[in-house]
Amino acid sequence: MARKKAGQARGHDPASPGPAKPARSGAPAGSGAPAGPGAPAGSGSRRRPGRGPEVAPDLRVQLPYFLIRLAVLVILSVVLIAVGIAPLLGILIGFAVAGLLTWPLGRMQRRAAQRSVERARADGAAGKPPTS
Repeated sequence: MARKKAGQARGHDPASPGPAKPARSGAPAGSGAPAGPGAPAGSGSRRRPGRGPEVAPDLRVQLPYFLIRLAVLVILSVVLIAVGIAPLLGILIGFAVAGLLTWPLGRMQRRAAQRSVERARADGAAGKPPTS
């Protein structure tokens, strides 16, 4: 009895023309777009229908929210360290508590960023140059 090579299934003859299976790639067949982890971001032909090009949010809109959240983290961490908790533990507890306390502020920050993106898309669609 002949030994099977590694990877050959029982009853499978590699010489027989079995059903052709398309190669498994992330891109649709015939798109010509590179797919996989090595492909550059945004190079594929997959786009969400009904959306324009991606616009980066204005970071100046998010700055006040970020600074408030950072201040809460710093104040909590300093207070915990001053009370006598180990510095690393104080910072970790500060991150957790500040994250919970400022969660509503983070949602407001995200909404402000989305509004700035929508505003930039509207300005871009109207042909206005972005104000800086």
